[in-house]
Amino acid sequence: SDAEKFQALASMWRNDVLFTSSVTEMVLHPAYQRIIGMGTAAVPFLLHEIERRPDHWFWALTAITGADPVKPEHRGKLREMAQTWLKWGKEQGLRW
Repeated sequence: SDAEKFQALASMWRNDVLFTSSVTEMVLHPAYQRIIGMGTAAVPFLLHEIERRPDHWFWALTAITGADPVKPEHRGKLREMAQTWLKWGKEQGLRW
């Protein structure tokens, strides 16, 4: 299922980038790229993930949806970025 595929890739990504501070390395990781490759099917899983534990999923959300709701002053602040994306998801009528 999409949920199982997402969880496996997310887990692989989290383990591999645990000690990485480079966002570029994080988003270029093969598991991250495969999540982007899942397309819109991944969006509810990504929103669920950032609601549970804010992390660098925002690039994937923008890559998949074409949206970028984060204000410039919130860039780099994971909690604020997560809240903005969660609000965006609710406005789109998404459930996760």
